[in-house]
Amino acid sequence: MGLSLCYEFRHQADAGEAHRVVSKLRELALSLDFDEVSDLSEFRGEPGEHDDDETARLLSILGSQYGQKRMPDGQDVWVPIDPKHVVCFSIQPAHGSETAQIGLAAHPPVVEYQHTGVTHYIETGLAGVYSWAQCCKTQYAGLLQNGGVANFLRAHRGLIAFLDKVQETGLSVEVKDDSGYWNDRDQAKLEQSLDRWNSLIAAFAGQLKDRLGKDATNGVQAPILTAPDFEHMEAKGLAEWSEPEDDNSTS
Repeated sequence: MGLSLCYEFRHQADAGEAHRVVSKLRELALSLDFDEVSDLSEFRGEPGEHDDDETARLLSILGSQYGQKRMPDGQDVWVPIDPKHVVCFSIQPAHGSETAQIGLAAHPPVVEYQHTGVTHYIETGLAGVYSWAQCCKTQYAGLLQNGGVANFLRAHRGLIAFLDKVQETGLSVEVKDDSGYWNDRDQAKLEQSLDRWNSLIAAFAGQLKDRLGKDATNGVQAPILTAPDFEHMEAKGLAEWSEPEDDNSTS
């Protein structure tokens, strides 16, 4: 939960082409103003084959997709589609932001899925296609202790600039931007969106903290609780997001 950028890539390619494309994306990332861009990482194998290898397991998780499927009993389920090949790298946009994972992954054309004791064979729709789907929460780059609004703009707009460059390579790119900036490129609205999200999360975290406490084991732990202006954001969020009183209510 929080102001994030979500992005999906699709590209018809074989393993060699996927590696070449992701290498190119990394070069594009290195040309921009990010805190850090990692080396390429690669994973090959059947799902579950390398569960004892922590790095391979992580790459497999990053490359996984999920498809919604309606079962014969009418229940809608999300079917996990584990990758057979992953090539990726990471971007640390700015201090306080989540890490953006960038890459492409190949998946089997059909997966097995157990439902009510019955094995179903489900087409993934990903045959011959490399794809990727991830989200990156940039909101906390804007907390005062991380650099404030200017730092948030560096993170969020930097990722937008990168995704613009990704589109120019010919990849199919879909973006969901909680701030709307991907569509309107309005910086004033972007800053307003950050302010609204900070207020909302502060109010939500504050209410949870009041009920559960801040105990390290069982309480609420959230970066926004450490913000020096937390109480101000919380009060603003409570005022903005609380339900209005019924005009016909009596005291």
